[in-house]
Amino acid sequence: MKTVECLLRHATTGPGTGALLDLLDEAERAHAAGMRHAGSRDEFVLGRATARLLVAEGWGVEPSTVTFRAVCRSCAGPHGRLEVVTAQGVVHVSVSHSAGRVAVAAALGVRCGVDVERIALRGAKPPVTALSAAERAVFAAVPQAQRTAVFVRYWTRKEAVLKATGDGLTVAPATLTVSGPSEPARVLAWTDRPEPHLTVHLSDVDVGPGFFGALATLDLPHTVIG
Repeated sequence: MKTVECLLRHATTGPGTGALLDLLDEAERAHAAGMRHAGSRDEFVLGRATARLLVAEGWGVEPSTVTFRAVCRSCAGPHGRLEVVTAQGVVHVSVSHSAGRVAVAAALGVRCGVDVERIALRGAKPPVTALSAAERAVFAAVPQAQRTAVFVRYWTRKEAVLKATGDGLTVAPATLTVSGPSEPARVLAWTDRPEPHLTVHLSDVDVGPGFFGALATLDLPHTVIG
């Protein structure tokens, strides 16, 4: 079966993140300057800089010539999945961040979605309403001490899929069922799925200790390079 190479990089924010501003274009620097939360600003800067360097490396162009465009699937506004036009074709780019960790994926001619999540809860307990009935049954059957990791694994896989399709959280995550945490990543079912119905290919990816990562591509299965 034909596959697509998907380039993947992950990095962590730190004292040198601000120096990466020079890799951003004018609009990106303005956006970063308007962000009040320092952690979110650093993640944005690192994400865009890493994405620009990844496209430059993968498709043989200068970083300064990489221009991102984004068109929202829902409203056609200038936000959503990132794309870069190169001499070889359109490179699709996905950026995710969590607790200072940033992951970037890029694929030529195939839409992709990457998600990274710290293995921790953002609230007092997991929001199990994001899980389908089948996933909740698995979640309820595991020991209490393992439930945070189980939920984060489910959530990461779902986010990667919804980023690849461009639906994001406009679609209820509970309508999507993915495989259990002890099984290879794959989509099992999706009720009320929005068009188009391209096949979704899903895998877990290594994004460093303390985090889970997942990668999804549409139509073609992927080989991870990185």
